[in-house]
Amino acid sequence: MSARRMLTGTFLGLGALLMTTSALAPAAGAQTAAPDRAAAPVPVTALNCDGNTYKCTANLQYGDGRWVADWSVNVYHQGMASQSSSVRSAAAPVPVTGLSCDGNTYKCTANLQYGDGRWVADWSVNVYHQGMASQSSSVRSAAAPVPVTGLSCDGNTYKCTANLQYGDGKWVADWKVNVYHQG
Repeated sequence: MSARRMLTGTFLGLGALLMTTSALAPAAGAQTAAPDRAAAPVPVTALNCDGNTYKCTANLQYGDGRWVADWSVNVYHQGMASQSSSVRSAAAPVPVTGLSCDGNTYKCTANLQYGDGRWVADWSVNVYHQGMASQSSSVRSAAAPVPVTGLSCDGNTYKCTANLQYGDGKWVADWKVNVYHQG
């Protein structure tokens, strides 16, 4: 049975994420059969990023608490001319202390609780206004990275969506993720 089929009918979400208490981290595990009952998007319970695996992982408040979403990221120290090999010395996933997304660069950036506090993870995203038929060029008018006010993930579409604190509150960023049960 395919992994997609195992997750059919299951919505996994990460909602109402408070960035000061959240964490992102990478995870790898075998997928198991999804519960029979479909669920609405669920809150993220932890968000961690890992400089060894170059992944971020969101723990989902769903089922037995062992469902996660993960995605690939860049991990580096802000202010260094080039990415340092010392990033590999971060042995374990570390908590995220802040998350913002930028409509100019089409990237989300997670501040990591590691070292001198200037370590970050970033990844490419789509940024758009919900309710518009197509993506508007006005997304480029978002001058600076803006805070994320909520985060949800969906096991059917394999995407996470971040609500952005910008404009009328209907701006979002989304990206592809892996969703699975840690077994």
